[in-house]
Amino acid sequence: MDTVLIDASTAARVADVAGSVRDAVQQVIVGRPETVETALSCLLARGHLLIEDIPGVGKTLLAQAMAASIGGSFHRIQGTPDLLPGDVTGTMVPHGDDFELRFRPGPIFSNLVVFDELNRANPRTQSALLEATEEAAVTVDGTTRELPTPFVLVATQNPLEMTGTYPLGEGALDRFTAVVTPGRAGADDEVEVLTGRRGRTRLAAVEPVVDIGDIVAAQRSVAGVFIADAIARWVVDLLTATRTHPRVRLGASTRGGVALVGLAKARAAMAGRHYVIPDDVVTMAVPALAHRVIVVNASGSVDAGREVVAECVRQVPVPTA
Repeated sequence: MDTVLIDASTAARVADVAGSVRDAVQQVIVGRPETVETALSCLLARGHLLIEDIPGVGKTLLAQAMAASIGGSFHRIQGTPDLLPGDVTGTMVPHGDDFELRFRPGPIFSNLVVFDELNRANPRTQSALLEATEEAAVTVDGTTRELPTPFVLVATQNPLEMTGTYPLGEGALDRFTAVVTPGRAGADDEVEVLTGRRGRTRLAAVEPVVDIGDIVAAQRSVAGVFIADAIARWVVDLLTATRTHPRVRLGASTRGGVALVGLAKARAAMAGRHYVIPDDVVTMAVPALAHRVIVVNASGSVDAGREVVAECVRQVPVPTA
């Protein structure tokens, strides 16, 4: 079925929803407007978000604040080396006196799932998320079960060089629509946290400002944001530039292009526009593509991918008509 294009009034409604969630999240999170914008864009683009940074910079807090502000069902999973796939997806358990096996859903069966320290989970458990993030379903004991609508995974991870972590494979990374790195807060922002005006002490005060139906409607509207052929072609040129860059061993995938367009559409709607402009693509290019680019001799560093994508954005001519 063809996507129905939206008009300016519909885009304005999306902007209102996003603004309400943004205000609620910023009751807790301070000094990271770009990270919050990307997280909201990911939510409205029906995507999944990976927040990567050192411990103690608010990765989990950002995910929890988002969950608290949108209502719907929510579960948090703590990544540990002994976590099993069934602990995430669910298992078959005996029921009744005759020990009939019935399915007990795992925490993945939620509208918003926060997977804390994903790269502390073993590769087998990480792989259990591939079907969930790609098809919004999980298969247990030969039966495929759909996840709730919407389903959004917000995962956090520490840098790979830290003790007790398992690097995410290229396939797992490619399932994340965007990757953000919040970074340390500035001095004034840290004062806000230390005095209790922002930070974890404020999390309990965050209440749902929209219901899950509002999010579903906003996601449907974002899909109907118009993108001109010239801008879509430019995105293809950006993908090609990452693939042919002399420092790159593996460039951005087609899925990366789809993710970038989705994020650009979400950013446009959040600004009250029913069409994508080049600045939407420029702003979202690094979060959407950097983690999909494997740079030679960079040991999986996302920072190296960011440098390459930023360079490609600067070098590929922007469409003017």
